[in-house]
Amino acid sequence: MAAVRGVPPALGRVAWLVAALAVGACGGDDALIDAGPSGPALTVPDLIALPYVAAGAGPSELAVTIANPGTEDVRGADGGPLAWRVDGDADFAIVDGPAAVSAGGTATLALRWAGAAAPRIAGATLAVDSSAGPRAAELWAVAGDPTLPPATFTPVTGPGGVTIGASAEVAMPTAPFPAPGRPWTDARVHLFVPADYRQRDAHDVVLHFHGHNTTLAATIPAHGYREQVWASGVDAILVVPQGPVDAASGDFGKLADPAGTAAFLDEVLAVLYRAGAITRPVLGDVTLTSHSGGYAAVAANLAADAPFAVGQVDLFDSLYGYLATYRDFVLGGGRLRSSYTSGGGTDGNNQTLAAMLAGAGIAVAAAPTPGALRDARGVIYFTAASHDGATRDDGAFGEQLRWGGRHSRRGPRAELRTAVAAAGGATVTWLAPHDDDVTGWRVETSPDGAAWTTAATTAADAATASIALRAPALVRVVPIVAGVAVGAAQPTDTVRVAPGADAPVLIVDGFDRLIDGSSGRLAHDFAAQVGAGVGPLHAASARAITDDGLALAPYRAVIWLVGDESVADHTFTAAERAAIDAYVAGGGRVILSGSEIGYELGPTTAGSAWLAGLAGASYASDDAGASAVRGAGPLATVPDLGFGGPAAAYPEEYPDVYAATGAGVVVLTYATGGAAAVGIPGRAVVVGFPLEIVDRAEQRAALVAALLAFVAP
Repeated sequence: MAAVRGVPPALGRVAWLVAALAVGACGGDDALIDAGPSGPALTVPDLIALPYVAAGAGPSELAVTIANPGTEDVRGADGGPLAWRVDGDADFAIVDGPAAVSAGGTATLALRWAGAAAPRIAGATLAVDSSAGPRAAELWAVAGDPTLPPATFTPVTGPGGVTIGASAEVAMPTAPFPAPGRPWTDARVHLFVPADYRQRDAHDVVLHFHGHNTTLAATIPAHGYREQVWASGVDAILVVPQGPVDAASGDFGKLADPAGTAAFLDEVLAVLYRAGAITRPVLGDVTLTSHSGGYAAVAANLAADAPFAVGQVDLFDSLYGYLATYRDFVLGGGRLRSSYTSGGGTDGNNQTLAAMLAGAGIAVAAAPTPGALRDARGVIYFTAASHDGATRDDGAFGEQLRWGGRHSRRGPRAELRTAVAAAGGATVTWLAPHDDDVTGWRVETSPDGAAWTTAATTAADAATASIALRAPALVRVVPIVAGVAVGAAQPTDTVRVAPGADAPVLIVDGFDRLIDGSSGRLAHDFAAQVGAGVGPLHAASARAITDDGLALAPYRAVIWLVGDESVADHTFTAAERAAIDAYVAGGGRVILSGSEIGYELGPTTAGSAWLAGLAGASYASDDAGASAVRGAGPLATVPDLGFGGPAAAYPEEYPDVYAATGAGVVVLTYATGGAAAVGIPGRAVVVGFPLEIVDRAEQRAALVAALLAFVAP
């Protein structure tokens, strides 16, 4: 299928309608009206998508309504008839164009595209000179393979019951198989369009090549690819073709040739166009990803003369060969992210490639921090995950897309790093992915989360701002994005900041689980909820401590939230545990809150020793079988309270149960009798459920105050 690569600038935006999966024949925002309320005016859709046709089936035709909301008739610029024309592809034609449009009236413009004998994507420009001024519109048409079967998109539900997008599986003629000389015949391709997908001037694609011995039905849910694309915030379509079915082979048939892959990507656009998911069938940036044996197919598509642009390659324990190809890709300006495990067999190749790039003058990051994933040409790192867990560990697949992409659906998913109050004001810092459409940032404050005020506006490349702050307030950072309405832009997490003369408490938001947990919020306010009423309060992300070196020593206590993060999300990494240990050794006091801290750390030698030494706690079991707790021991006056109920931020299925060891004492018990929180007075306490999901705000505030009094009297 021959695709159009050069296109007019984007003129509109198409919303992805998960339920209807249709945007109508004409897409885009309201057409441009240049004239005032008096005089002639002419409205023409800014993008006109003619109906999809099968190749060889004849022309595509469309009647388009145009209007004149003005007070005078619209005629040609010279006073004669309107002169309609098509610039570009001669296969587009104007069948009938009105010579004039009466004041306050409408008229019909009939268009035709001749169709094509073979699959093809066609584009042109409709133009007219009028007494209301010139008008122009994009014209698009697609002829698809006549054997291409229907694609039925269905909604996909993610964490917390949130609809994260829509998927379809369709047998595509350009799929890897059937292919000459290969035994496989499964032509299915999985397509996923994330919720809030935003049509820009071109459509970015994440093309994933799966590993050995699997199928689409197995690999997509096992690795959470759709959830991770949604969580990344990138404005990209996920495409996963079926490779060799349940076979120990990395042969991807027709996609082992860039020309075959180009035809395949064009057919993906045709499928989406026919379904109404897109109206501008133009390919944008391509990210190639692979797990395990998919590396060979990725390498085959990195030819310098490939008819599509590959900006980033992500290999998940997948670098089994083609080191020179991947080196040349990076040297040519591409971005490579490659992980290796202790047992996957790619460790030597990754280390060799890192040395090759370093020898060529390319700085290679050895850890997948957000800053490295955003800025470094090469990121080659070890992951302690299993071979199959390499894509899921710490949300690796989605995080590499999040920080490496240049286009987002509602603005980039930035991370609020710190919010620190001092002398009548506060300093707010954040880290954001690069995004071509971001024009600036707003730091917003609110007394209650209902109404927000812009406290500061910054440039697009800013990462810090100072704001006035004389009373406790909620704080967040919101991108200003071309093509995204102000109220629709993606905010950071919300935190609470409270000034005061006393030594402040620091609340650390370490809750990043978005793939398979209970909360489906791309931005949350959990730190703000837990911090309500605490007194002088600052806020930070966990990475502000481990990546940026934020000092804990100035704080009289630290409340560290990890929600329902578990093994794959790393409740407390070695670096985080070391930072907490150093803080406590210097006299600091901590409250740890999360439902899987014990579940992850308790079964390990180092983790169990850390919990015992820090808080006098030992892990007892994974599920308390209760959603109610009461005070015990030093916190006996804490009244009964529930968590994870209908009014809570999210449910909790598996709250951890602890036991006291050494100097530890039980301070909360579940209704079923097990310990819900254990700690050492004046030092630390670990809570087996997330504090943010206490059902009632006043009970949460009272519990947090009691816990603070226990660790920091």
